[in-house]
Amino acid sequence: MDANGEIVVSTEQWLQDELVFINEKMAATLIGRLKAELLSCDDATQELTLRYPLQDWQVNGLGTLHGGMINTMMDLTMSMVVYCFSRETIPPTVSMTANYLRPVPMEDYVLIRARVTSLGRRNATAYCEAIVPKTGKVACTSIGTYAIIPKKA
Repeated sequence: MDANGEIVVSTEQWLQDELVFINEKMAATLIGRLKAELLSCDDATQELTLRYPLQDWQVNGLGTLHGGMINTMMDLTMSMVVYCFSRETIPPTVSMTANYLRPVPMEDYVLIRARVTSLGRRNATAYCEAIVPKTGKVACTSIGTYAIIPKKA
């Protein structure tokens, strides 16, 4: 408990709870269908890594992960890292830029690692990388800006 008598939840537990909500309660939505899993979370660096299982419906015509899916995974991960460390409302995306470096093979999963690069009162920026687990190579990078909307009392 904190000084106000409220229960303090670790960042990792908070994230796990949020992902359970997304994956179960929002299962019919695009982000719910992605089935993101928490791999790691670091309070000191304001960084998290989510693991996304790759599914047949995410493939493109070349047999690799569709670029729109990578972009959606990166957007969700950056939004989650900003949400996690601002603890305000879910931040809407203001802008996002992606750089596709190499294809992601349709293997078991892809890792998306994101960190907050700036966190202000009105907006935040985050950086992320999509990593191919088998090789450890970065397949895509992205920078996003997110609006910080305070929770209503």
